[in-house]
Amino acid sequence: MGSSLPCVLPHALRREGERLFDLSMWCIGRDVLHPENLLLRRGLHRERMPPGQKGTSAYRTALGEGGVLTLWGFGVVCREHRDCVYVPRSGFNPVLVDEARLARPLFNAMDLGIPRLPATPGECSAARAAVGALAGWLAAHEEWVGGLLGPAWRRECIAALKKAPSPPVEALATAWREWAARVEALEPSVGT
Repeated sequence: MGSSLPCVLPHALRREGERLFDLSMWCIGRDVLHPENLLLRRGLHRERMPPGQKGTSAYRTALGEGGVLTLWGFGVVCREHRDCVYVPRSGFNPVLVDEARLARPLFNAMDLGIPRLPATPGECSAARAAVGALAGWLAAHEEWVGGLLGPAWRRECIAALKKAPSPPVEALATAWREWAARVEALEPSVGT
């Protein structure tokens, strides 16, 4: 998919989100590999891939006001009301996907069908709301993991990454909350 529409996220904000998302997705992958599978311990529901299927298992959790967040190794879908926004791990371009595709278990990005870029002010607003909700969930997850295991676990996760993270891992939750606030601040400046 090409670059995201300016109506969704300005370039600099999308790039910052992309860096944070890549780091968070790496850490979540390590959380799954933890002896207790931290996503299951946090209460997420796992849909395992059937034998012979290619892709990654899905983890699902409630996302305020009846929404649902589904995580895979390749990205995240935020479903709120009638809007289904897919945020791919690569590129961090929020796109819309058909809710009907999510009625059955999915294990790879191709099963989401052909995503489309938000085209109307309402769709752009929905995409911003989805990435804001995702940022809030990721911040809360970092806080939960830190409260459960302290900073040593995240330091271990980052050491396995073998590249310098930005921001420092201890500040990841704060970075997501600040990023989400900047996304939320876009709403009044964009007509709906």
